[in-house]
Amino acid sequence: MTKLGLACTMFTPENMAIRKAAEDFGVELTVIRDEQEPFSLSGDPAFSNLNVLLARSSSFTRSVYLSKLAESAGVFSINSSSAQVLCGDKALTSAFLMQKNIPTPKVLLAFSPSAALQAVETMGYPCVIKPPVGSWGRMVCKVNDKSAAHAVVSLKDSLGHYTDKVYYVQEYVDKPQRDIRVFVVGDEVQFAIYRKITSGDEHAFITNLNHGGSAEEFKLTQDMEELVHKTTHALGAGVYGIDLIEYPDGHPAVLEVNHAPEFSKSAGQKMPQVADAIIKFAISQAKN
Repeated sequence: MTKLGLACTMFTPENMAIRKAAEDFGVELTVIRDEQEPFSLSGDPAFSNLNVLLARSSSFTRSVYLSKLAESAGVFSINSSSAQVLCGDKALTSAFLMQKNIPTPKVLLAFSPSAALQAVETMGYPCVIKPPVGSWGRMVCKVNDKSAAHAVVSLKDSLGHYTDKVYYVQEYVDKPQRDIRVFVVGDEVQFAIYRKITSGDEHAFITNLNHGGSAEEFKLTQDMEELVHKTTHALGAGVYGIDLIEYPDGHPAVLEVNHAPEFSKSAGQKMPQVADAIIKFAISQAKN
């Protein structure tokens, strides 16, 4: 019997759906709440009887640590700690995609306010400044002119977290008021949606569903499917939320890859089907 661990911070709708799917498939599921106990670095008993770990902590840092501990105990982690490290840091993701010749927007990286302002001028206006680590579109700023650039860089410089001292300056893509989320399990696309801007503000550009974006299901084009499969092949089979962006001429590029994607708002009625697919994938990896 597959012995599956679910590392999580809380019982989100996604985690509850995964727990139910595990019950339906007769999989023995152990829930590991990352906040409720300490973990030994020399071999924690939480992982000793597991075949597979689903790493779904709300914290990127916790997820990576727990995955590494599981892997050290010989447990297959979904996703792997190496894939999580890449996907959880936008700078590393962009560098990886470029290395693999996967289309992605241009990025300049800077480590001081003066270098950041140089990067903005080099990239040109408008451009986008993002934190290298973060989710839900937090602190993602479209910079339209020099005054805005100085304001954003000054604000980041005043913040205390070490990642605030890293300036990720990205090319602005004049997308058609939407981007695309593709949910992949193993090497199969479970669904794809347009994430549309619905604020009514012509200057808005963030499509995240937690910031008022709306979801609309659609079928990927052949170019998009090839791009998604090339990305997952490079990262290794797993559970990913791949965000695509369309350039004005229609060609797609990978904007970023999410290592522990939410899907309660994006999957709609397919949510149980997605949870089933995750459990089936976990079972398949336990046999390897």
